[in-house]
Amino acid sequence: MTEARLKPVSQRTLSDESTDRLRAAIRNGTLAPGARLVEQDLAEMLEVSRIPVREAIQRLVEEGLVNKVPHRGAFVYLPTRKEIEEISSLRVVLESFIVERAIERWQPEHELSLRQIVDEMRTAASQRDFVQLYEQDYRFHYILWEIADHSIMLEVVSSLRSRISRFLYEANGALPTDQLTSHVDSHDNLIEIIKNGNVAVAQDEMTTHVLGAKDRIVTYCELMPADGATGG
Repeated sequence: MTEARLKPVSQRTLSDESTDRLRAAIRNGTLAPGARLVEQDLAEMLEVSRIPVREAIQRLVEEGLVNKVPHRGAFVYLPTRKEIEEISSLRVVLESFIVERAIERWQPEHELSLRQIVDEMRTAASQRDFVQLYEQDYRFHYILWEIADHSIMLEVVSSLRSRISRFLYEANGALPTDQLTSHVDSHDNLIEIIKNGNVAVAQDEMTTHVLGAKDRIVTYCELMPADGATGG
């Protein structure tokens, strides 16, 4: 067998580092939804030339975190209502399929893992620790995706959720205490229904869960100032 020849792994480039910095700034809100990304300004802040910044912005466009608007520039992604509706409708279809597969593969230890996550969500909500609440919420759904045991679907549904994750985080943070408690409790309801094995009821509950998230995001995004980021 002829020995395969592979190129050595290259060191991380300034473009890689710039992409990571900008991605993190978008996700933590330093670069707000709708904010215009000016290459020169970003290059000065990151202390690099404009070339790695330009490459980083293009990568983030491909990831869906940045929009490029012809003749206007690049903007941190701010979804239109239509995009939120489309993403949510796809999530309903995929999450319903996930619920069906999760029920088929359900084991007692799955309930234990998910209940523990909900307890951690409840603690975070009581402390209004929205970073921890978001992380545990994501863990909850990720475990359901893993239980469903469908790698391509996991990749697609996680990508869809990542497009709205920042807005979901912000929208949940704006909820009053009673609504935040209800949001956490809805995860316990999901566990109970999935455990009982009724696919139709579980799918209805998951649909309600996803559409509730959609409504919160729409409300939050409609309060954001329009800045041309959506191209509309």
